[in-house]
Amino acid sequence: MEKEIIISTILDVCKDMGLNYITKVKSATWNADVVVEHDTYKVAFNVYKCPRNVAATYKAMRKERVCGCWLLLPAANSSYQKQSLPCFNLIFQTDKEFVCLNSMFDDNSNNRLEFPTFLHLLIDGKIKFAEQAEINKIELCFYKNECWKCHRENDVYFANRLFSKEGIVINGQHLMMDEDITFNPSIIKGLKKYMHEHPSETFIMGEIKPRYSKTIGEAYPSFGCAQCDSIFGNFYLQENMTELMYCTDSLRKAIITLDEPIKVSANCWYKVNN
Repeated sequence: MEKEIIISTILDVCKDMGLNYITKVKSATWNADVVVEHDTYKVAFNVYKCPRNVAATYKAMRKERVCGCWLLLPAANSSYQKQSLPCFNLIFQTDKEFVCLNSMFDDNSNNRLEFPTFLHLLIDGKIKFAEQAEINKIELCFYKNECWKCHRENDVYFANRLFSKEGIVINGQHLMMDEDITFNPSIIKGLKKYMHEHPSETFIMGEIKPRYSKTIGEAYPSFGCAQCDSIFGNFYLQENMTELMYCTDSLRKAIITLDEPIKVSANCWYKVNN
C-alpha cells in the first residue's frame, strides 16, 4: 500500500508539472516504476525497501540520458548503498511524507524535504551530489573554557555548520574526524572582522597562534588564555567539543563570512539554491 501511495504522488507531481510519464517500464538493462519525460532527459523512479544492483542499473540508465532515483521505504534490514548513488530514504510522519537527502546527516533539519517538493526539485535537476564544497560562511559555536593555570574563563569556538553559495549545508561534526578547520586562516580572519563589526558583543579570547606544548614536545596553532597566554591543549578541547556538538541549542553562535572560501569534503546530496 505504501508503494502505491508513493507512486501515486509521483504521478500527481508529473501532472502538476505538465510532464508526460510512463509506468512499469522495462528495458533491456533496467526497469522502473515510473519514467518521467523532461525536456532533454528522463527521470526514472523506483520504489523499494532493499534495492539491488543499484550502481550497475544507475550506470546503464545514464548511458541512455536517464537520471535514476531510488526511493527507499522503511525496512527492518536496509541495504547499504554508496553515498553518491541517488538512493533516498522516505520518512513517514503523521499525514506527510518526507525525503532524507543524506542518511548520515539526518540530524540536520535542512536535510529533509517534503516529498512533493523533493520530486519537483529532482525532476527539474535541482537535487545534486557534491564531492567537495566551497564554504563561504561558517556558523561558530562559542563556549567558556577555564584556564588550567590562572582559572579565568575564556571563549573558545568550534565550527557548527558550514554553508556554500550553492546551498550545501554541512554539520561540523562530520568534518571533525577528517578535516579540522578550526584554525584555518580564513576563519580566524573572518572572526576578527566579525568582532570588529559587532563591538557590542564581548569576546574574551587570547590570540590564536602557535604555542609550545610540553605534552607533544612541539608548537601548534592553539587557543590560549587572554590573561596569562597559557595554551589550551587541542586534545582536551576536542573532548569538550565532541560532547557539545550534539547539544548546541544553548550555546552562543555567530555566522562568519569568509573573504577566502574554504574547500572541504562534502560527499552529500543537496538542494540547489534558486
